[in-house]
Amino acid sequence: MIEISSRKRGRLIEYEVGSVVIRLIPGRKVYMPSAATLLIARNLEELDGAEILDLGTGSGFLAILSSKLGADKVVATDVSRRALEAARENARLNGAHNIDFRLGSVYEPVGSETFDLIICNPPMTPSRTPLPGYTWGGADGRVILERVVKGAPEHLRKGGRLIMPVISLVGVDRVYALMRRVGLKPRAIDYVTHPFGRTLLRLINYVKGLPDADFFYDGLGRPCWRLVLFEALRT
Repeated sequence: MIEISSRKRGRLIEYEVGSVVIRLIPGRKVYMPSAATLLIARNLEELDGAEILDLGTGSGFLAILSSKLGADKVVATDVSRRALEAARENARLNGAHNIDFRLGSVYEPVGSETFDLIICNPPMTPSRTPLPGYTWGGADGRVILERVVKGAPEHLRKGGRLIMPVISLVGVDRVYALMRRVGLKPRAIDYVTHPFGRTLLRLINYVKGLPDADFFYDGLGRPCWRLVLFEALRT
């Protein structure tokens, strides 16, 4: 398993992903690497010659990592102009010059293009009322996630893969079944748990009422969600 560490370097945050070093400029209202992002990162292997689609790039972390792992081409999308500006700056800082940043939602910016690998950490926080776009997954947490899964087969080449985390609050089994239903062959490749943050603590009574949500309390009495990383193959 690839080891990941991070530290502050002046105004930058420096991440070590195995032997790869990535430096990011923290951005206001820009989604920085989370537990789910880092779970994807530690499961990315050498990508020599591959063409990658990074949906919802945020700070650009996974797009930059893909470039440094040898990808021939990386397309990184986001609905936020602020995020894309930050990601472009971070790419320049890291010498990642083969990333094509595009504005738009999910697959809209790529038309009919196909890729060897799609990576995505979709917003999955369930809430009846809107939250910041980089975290809100709609009332059940699956609004963006389901669009990513349903569109993956037509944007993956044969043998291509979708790598995406799913939190237990949105129903892991339900998402697995959707992947199978659209013709993908999914398997779980990694797993972590994480305590609720401030937003989810505020929403805990709402989350308890969701039919597909699952969470547990750890030894410190903290509510925690499970996070499963899926690799779904287009056969």
